[in-house]
Amino acid sequence: MSRIVTIDCTSNEIRIAVGSKGLTGVSVEHVVSCPLELSENEDLIGSPKTLAAIQALLKKVGVKAGDAIVCVGRGSIELRALTLPTVDRNELPEMVRFAAQRHFANVGDNWPIDFVTMPSSQENMTECLAASMNPALIERVHKVLEACGLTLTHLVLRPMVSATMAVIKQPQLASSVVLILDLFRDEADMAVVENGQVVFMRNVRFSVSNSAVSKEQVLTGEIKRTMIAAASQRPNLNVEQIRIWGNESQHSDLCQSLSLSLKVPVSSLDPFQLFETNASVRTEAGEDSGRFAATLGALLLSQVSDRLIDFSNPRKRVEKSQPVLLYAFAGTAAVVALLGGFAWYWMSHSGLDQEIVALNTVIKGNEDTIKLTAKKVLDWEKVEKFLRADHQWLDELEFLSKNAAGADRAIFDRTTFATDSQTGTSTISTKFIAKKGDEVPQIRAAFSDAQHSVTGKKLDPSKINRSNQDFPWEADLAIKIPPTAVSDPRFPPPSKTVSPPATKGSQAAAPAPQPAPSTPEPAPSTPEPVPNTESPSDKQAVPSEPSPSEPLPKEPLPKEPEKVISQDSEVTGNRIGTGA
Repeated sequence: MSRIVTIDCTSNEIRIAVGSKGLTGVSVEHVVSCPLELSENEDLIGSPKTLAAIQALLKKVGVKAGDAIVCVGRGSIELRALTLPTVDRNELPEMVRFAAQRHFANVGDNWPIDFVTMPSSQENMTECLAASMNPALIERVHKVLEACGLTLTHLVLRPMVSATMAVIKQPQLASSVVLILDLFRDEADMAVVENGQVVFMRNVRFSVSNSAVSKEQVLTGEIKRTMIAAASQRPNLNVEQIRIWGNESQHSDLCQSLSLSLKVPVSSLDPFQLFETNASVRTEAGEDSGRFAATLGALLLSQVSDRLIDFSNPRKRVEKSQPVLLYAFAGTAAVVALLGGFAWYWMSHSGLDQEIVALNTVIKGNEDTIKLTAKKVLDWEKVEKFLRADHQWLDELEFLSKNAAGADRAIFDRTTFATDSQTGTSTISTKFIAKKGDEVPQIRAAFSDAQHSVTGKKLDPSKINRSNQDFPWEADLAIKIPPTAVSDPRFPPPSKTVSPPATKGSQAAAPAPQPAPSTPEPAPSTPEPVPNTESPSDKQAVPSEPSPSEPLPKEPLPKEPEKVISQDSEVTGNRIGTGA
């Protein structure tokens, strides 16, 4: 059987547990502790008092050499919750280190960064709990253990180890959100567990001189802060129960008091009931058995290493072995294929060089045309922007006049007209005073239709103009008009002009005259094509030659058809579009 040594240090006590791993699991052989008195500015790890206390305890349990697991507190590390895109598990360590460079306050290139994944509430995202530790502090831990004849194999977080042990030994805790509290003389560790995984940790310190009642009040407030902080970091996270490390007789009053104050079930959890121990081990632990939760939990590290942050063995990308021989054959084949392809290209495509030169010459010759086309397109966009915002303001004034309430109901003030040059939307803004406040919505609604949207602020009774008894209610009015549709002259609509059917012998003749209207009208100076709306039976016969009685046209026929006004021309204000 292999022996396991775990060490946990706080500012006023050192605790060591020795266990053995067998076929049936881990059994506890010894748990020892000794008080530690340090000055205010004395370093816990580098103090000679710490080294002497550890050596004395190891001598007491008969350990001269071996591997050791050390637990460190939350205050010795930097901890952050990170949310990253879901990637391959082998690439996650590199992504965590990259994100830590931005989110951590103090982290260097040689700082160890380890992490554990947490239950994610976001789709296609991975949530991690990452931590970093100063390598100088890790080096001091190595030196202390080497002076004691031990070798550091794992450096883990105290609250995470104790909370994970509770979930492993009592699986029912994994089905709810639990806050696990580890109490010491002058500090307390708090860990929130969700779905069997630690998602939030906090360390709280309080004065030793405080009374039991004062310490209980401070502890109640800190637990509430921890619950609020955990819920802000992970939405919809509600602590359902609280477990305190220690035996039932020691924390019965505290559990009852916290349960009444926090409205959450609170109970104690004895770590020695979770292991195979004998009476002598319980005697070594003393009455306060809860303070050994981390040292006992570290004995189970081989079973829960995937749930713990370990600064001695941070997660790294696993470099896969490279098949060098296969790559060599593949590279040779690629070179042969490349050379063959180059030879084929040279033989079959050498004539394309001259064609490329000719095409480049054509492209250079078209550069001026392309620049001119781009300039025209830009000019049209400017014109289109202007036309879109060019509303018929006289029509809008007529619309306002027709829909405005009478002077006996409302009196309008100065009116402004504005147009947004970017969107083409116009706004008519004005203010008015009304005789009755309940008529203001009706006065505004009178200006609303399919082309006009009306807005206005809600009436404020505190701003009634009491100096004007007839019209005490003041209100505003804003009418928005959407931009005008503008057709693109580069793509004119097809003309709907109908040409008369051609007959034999009329191809070289002048255009056939249209049917005479029912009421004589003076002939237009320029002939206009008229759509043929009559039925074929009502059409007059079109003569193939002009009648002798009719005078021949004096003007020669134009070589090209003249531009006429199409019946489907678009009219916008005083602008009439023409089509060829």
